[in-house]
Amino acid sequence: MPRRAPAKSERYQLHRSPLAQRPTQRDIAKLLGETRDDLRRLVNYKEEFVQRRKIESVKSGKIRELAYPVGRLRGVHERLKFHLNKIKQPSYLFSPRRGFGQRDNAAYHIRQDQFLTLDLKQFYPSTSGAIIKRWLWEDLGMPEDVAGLLMHLVTVDEKASLGSPVTPVLCSLIHRKMFDRIAEICDARGLRYSVWVDDLTISGRFVPGDVLMQVRDIIRTSGLRSHKIKFRTGSRPVFITGIGVVGPHLVAPNTLHLRIQAGWADYHDAVTDDEKDAACQTLLSFLGTLRHISGRKSKAGQKVADQMNALRMEREVRQKFAIQLDKEKAELRVQTNYCAVEDLPFDL
Repeated sequence: MPRRAPAKSERYQLHRSPLAQRPTQRDIAKLLGETRDDLRRLVNYKEEFVQRRKIESVKSGKIRELAYPVGRLRGVHERLKFHLNKIKQPSYLFSPRRGFGQRDNAAYHIRQDQFLTLDLKQFYPSTSGAIIKRWLWEDLGMPEDVAGLLMHLVTVDEKASLGSPVTPVLCSLIHRKMFDRIAEICDARGLRYSVWVDDLTISGRFVPGDVLMQVRDIIRTSGLRSHKIKFRTGSRPVFITGIGVVGPHLVAPNTLHLRIQAGWADYHDAVTDDEKDAACQTLLSFLGTLRHISGRKSKAGQKVADQMNALRMEREVRQKFAIQLDKEKAELRVQTNYCAVEDLPFDL
């Protein structure tokens, strides 16, 4: 299956980026829409622009502590993300990239027999300030003082922030050498390889066990760890970033089908038009996701499209009936008021 063309926003290679032209602190500040002194103040008073909160994981129930930039510091992160997104990314990377989605990542692995998936453990938190500074200094060629300033701007608690808008693209660039080495191994074996943030997927007619050993060794020597390793084969769906791959087809997860089933129940149980319309809107959203995953031209996708069209037609009929009913009620009120005036025995 051919890979998608790069996003139009990706304009130049890493070495052509303005960040790789040995910029001064003032150059960086101008690029980020700030002054050098303001950037330094953001570093010195960074804690005032950091939001901290705890959230509970839905799946595991574990408590996660988040620390992410807000206010003016977040604006700096957004503008840096804008410039980093102009750098061309390798074809195996599907996220973070504009114009690429989870379906594209899963579709790249259709018609394969064996699959190897693994995650990078604590990918963002493991990307420390020292790793970021070394990348800015060695790979981009920034002067040490500039690399230090930028490192302090993009990190929270001396590591990449989980909730920062710049972290995904920044980490993909910092660890590109690691990802490239894995790509070389897969290309040499005729295997397909894709990366979705911290999820790595390798597929082919046969995925040798030594490939896993080489991949894990590369990850380990890069200062990271891997986990959730799975070898899968057979006719059952293999879920890649939430979308199932089975032969030449993509299938939606069971959770989506359960939501659609519940949506149909709510739609049929609705009594008033407002309840019907609300249930219809929710159901159309779920069905649209299912059609997107299945593919518009597939039989499953066309079946879902027919269901969506039927829902829209029913909604249109209800709306026309409601408009007609309101019109008739208004005309009846006018006639009633007119007759009431005519029937009076004398003028008021």
